[in-house]
Amino acid sequence: MSVPTTGAVAGSPRADGTGTATPGIRVWTVATAPAAAAAPYEEAYAVLDEAERSRLAGLRRPGDRMRYLAVHHAFRSVLGRALDIAPAAVRFRRYCAGCGQEGHGKPVPSAPDGRTLAASLSHSGAYALIAVGDGPHPPVGVDIERIRPHMDWSGIPCVSGGGTTHGFEQWTRAEALVKAAGTGLTRTPPHYTGRVFGTWREARVPGSDPRWYVRSVRSPDGYAASVACGSADARVTTVRWVP
Repeated sequence: MSVPTTGAVAGSPRADGTGTATPGIRVWTVATAPAAAAAPYEEAYAVLDEAERSRLAGLRRPGDRMRYLAVHHAFRSVLGRALDIAPAAVRFRRYCAGCGQEGHGKPVPSAPDGRTLAASLSHSGAYALIAVGDGPHPPVGVDIERIRPHMDWSGIPCVSGGGTTHGFEQWTRAEALVKAAGTGLTRTPPHYTGRVFGTWREARVPGSDPRWYVRSVRSPDGYAASVACGSADARVTTVRWVP
């Protein structure tokens, strides 16, 4: 299974003349059925680590196992290309935003030489989204949800006054924010400050000190999707993943 040859998004100098690169985030849309068909089971399984294989084994339904395997193989393929290593060589370090310790919390992809990348993965229904930064900072989070009719949002604190589509849009924004921050979604949801920077909305995430920024991204029909990061300067490029 391969990825497009366009590579990672390079940053560009800021308009203020400082020469500081503008962060770039590339968001890949993955159709899970073509991704599953593109690689034999043995090939896809071989790139997973022990933790991923354990989670795969815990899935009871064949369709869920197929999607998990396809999505994580695609994720590792994209990360391997970005880090210039084999997909199987990608490691995931975990860092807890709450206690500041390693070993648990948000997974951070890394190379054997210690290089890391900001990245996030989400899948729902027939699609997945993979968000990868052009470096380790700022952290990123992504979420995609299949829009389901007649969803009752009355008990969901991060959704207020939304119809079906708008409710899912609010939900994906909240999920993307807590994924970027590395915190869990709690009864106290992220809240917006009212400040807007282009397509980015500024937000605060409970349990996380920095300001975060979130925006919607292009998604397949019948889905809602959002990306979040720690910089209002970040430039987002959306790409269709091709096996």
